[in-house]
Amino acid sequence: MFGRKKWPIFISTVTLSLIIDQASKALARSNLDPQKPLDLVNGVLSLSLVKNTGAAFGLFQGQTTILQIIAVTLIAMVLFYVLIYRPSSKIIRIALGLIVAGSIGNLIDRAFFKQVTDFIDLQVWPVFNLADSSIVLGASFLMLKSLFNWKN
Repeated sequence: MFGRKKWPIFISTVTLSLIIDQASKALARSNLDPQKPLDLVNGVLSLSLVKNTGAAFGLFQGQTTILQIIAVTLIAMVLFYVLIYRPSSKIIRIALGLIVAGSIGNLIDRAFFKQVTDFIDLQVWPVFNLADSSIVLGASFLMLKSLFNWKN
């Protein structure tokens, strides 16, 4: 199987990332007014409640079903990879856990709200959420691991 020492890292990464993502989105939905962004660092960072029916950068607006199918497929592929290839690298297990958590987080939003809750506004970038950040961070870890062949 995957190995007793290897599962906790993957499962903990998925669980913790998913809890933080869903809690942050719930706080954003209940405390932010879509018409009144909350400036944290003037001109750099604000919290702006945005309901996104598409994917990253507002692409594929209203394509909820297709985006759900893509998310489920991605999650299944990563789980298949983890179960079959049993990656020994902690970085890879964490990276894949982040990707799965982010995909599940946005999938939950699409399933229950028919849109994704975005709220982190860097002013020069489209508004995003922590699930998006988890996916990007996980993919970045995988890319860096492959480029620099990190030992762990």
